[in-house]
Amino acid sequence: MNDDRESTSNALRDRIGAAFGRERDPLSVYESTFEALEVDPFEVFLRCGLEPDNPAPRTRQAYQQLIDEWTSHMASLGRHPACPSEDHILRYVENCLTTRELKPVTLRTRLHRLNRVYRYWQADSVFPHDSRYNPFQYVFATTDLSQPPSKDPPRISPSRLGEIVRTITDVRDRLIVVLQLKLGLRAGEVSNLRLENLAVDHEELNTAYPEIGSNPAVENLSRTVFIPSRYEEQGNKSHRARLLPLDDEVYQSVVQHLLVRPDTGNQWVFQSHTTASKITPEAINRVWTSVFRPAYDETENHRAVTSHFGRHRFSTYWQVECEIPRELVQYMRGDRIEGADPNRETIDSYIHTYYTDIEQIYLENIYSLDISTEFAL
Repeated sequence: MNDDRESTSNALRDRIGAAFGRERDPLSVYESTFEALEVDPFEVFLRCGLEPDNPAPRTRQAYQQLIDEWTSHMASLGRHPACPSEDHILRYVENCLTTRELKPVTLRTRLHRLNRVYRYWQADSVFPHDSRYNPFQYVFATTDLSQPPSKDPPRISPSRLGEIVRTITDVRDRLIVVLQLKLGLRAGEVSNLRLENLAVDHEELNTAYPEIGSNPAVENLSRTVFIPSRYEEQGNKSHRARLLPLDDEVYQSVVQHLLVRPDTGNQWVFQSHTTASKITPEAINRVWTSVFRPAYDETENHRAVTSHFGRHRFSTYWQVECEIPRELVQYMRGDRIEGADPNRETIDSYIHTYYTDIEQIYLENIYSLDISTEFAL
């Protein structure tokens, strides 16, 4: 039935195309030329379309892996990968969803990246890709790639979270979980945390780590952490930089970790146990799964607990349980103010939040994990 409907639709479209001198596969005429080229059109995109954005190494690697995958797919269909038609992309979609069983959200990300490559070719005058034809946009417009409604994370009380944290014997892993629970940090922000962005009032640590707290953003501050924005630190996702206070439990966890942290001379607060290099977001997620699984695996009603749970718990606590002004929650999360359009003045354009607005509110209201006695210094 679907094949009949598609055949009928294509027949109607072919009649319209014939009337206007257009066709559904206009890039086919350029395939032999691309085959004869000694230049890889994807390499041109990587050098001229992606590298100027100074992408993170993981992003560059993800694009290269996707290009290799797409090239293999197109080769199986007997077509040069720079000359796709709508049918080639639809076959790719079907293969990803049915054979490889990728989630729609994962497939959408891959298609958007491939579309970025294609749009670069359209923008570069040396390529023959007509601006009036983009088969990826057609697939976006005609294919349902929506994700089923996501499940909510489980509601875990602070007392229960404290019980779990007290089972973590590794001081590095304990600090990772405590930071994400009590500051709402993403895994990437934890991975990117530098000693210079951490202000502590601890004589031994200040002597052992001369660079600690050296960022001007935390100058004259104590027990504070600075989280750069996505524009200042590759791998961070927040649109706004922010300063966050360290309550007694977080501070004690920080000190406990830094006192035993191997001094490798690098700048990262968290290091891999095996390589002494910067810990990766994937490793951070493994810390969470080792602590919270199998008790908090995915269920019929709730998603599994991962490293992103801390950000959900943090946001829900301040917005729902404490009901503090939304603007203050947005500051602590590093969110861009909704409606703050630089080309159109609205009230949001005139609302500004600062560290001094949240510091006391945070310290007076942040929930306790009841772990201070565990880490007495």
